[in-house]
Amino acid sequence: MEIFGFAAGPFQTNCYVATGAPGMDDLATPCVIIDPGMGAFEVIRGEVEKRDWKPEAILLTHGHIDHVRDVAEAADFWDIPVFIHESDNVLLANPKLGGSSFGHLFDIESMQAYTKAGFFEDGDEVKWAGLNFEVIHAPGHSPGCVMLRASDGEDEIIFSGDVLFKGAIGRVDLPGSSPEHMQQSLKDKVLPLANDLMILPGHGSASSIGEERETNPFLQNLT
Repeated sequence: MEIFGFAAGPFQTNCYVATGAPGMDDLATPCVIIDPGMGAFEVIRGEVEKRDWKPEAILLTHGHIDHVRDVAEAADFWDIPVFIHESDNVLLANPKLGGSSFGHLFDIESMQAYTKAGFFEDGDEVKWAGLNFEVIHAPGHSPGCVMLRASDGEDEIIFSGDVLFKGAIGRVDLPGSSPEHMQQSLKDKVLPLANDLMILPGHGSASSIGEERETNPFLQNLT
């Protein structure tokens, strides 16, 4: 498994590009894009050209504008499908709903809406770019928040989006968020994960489930 990630936009949102496919001399290596925020398209385009990678899908952990700002541009450029949980699709199709209070930071007036997304649900397993992704629906930060557990048959990581960060969790004071749903997601979806599972979050640095179980105050005393 090979992954490159970078922080994009005003909220320093982590965007990732990943592949589990073996390189081939005469063909570009397929890859998948996760959460292309503001400014991510140009970075991704330059990086995949340098690596001779070819995006074949965009997967979204949720629909907030800082995670989806460049979705339409990237999807149209590479002519690739986009997948999101249906509960957050309205934010992708109508960006002003999810970015009304800080849309000026993301140049929302010129943002292209995206209305052709496919949907995934809790427990779905999809395969792109040599990686098997398990969709884990974990609402709270938004109704359609998901985590994406990825495996290439040897290594396994989880893209936790805005569910779980190093030392923190996603905000639950936004329109559509729910503290109660977040608590349930942490108990039912995060705590059962293996300690050695690496976390690649939507903001901040990487961690592991074990480290967060021991040190993250939001995971303490959950039963």
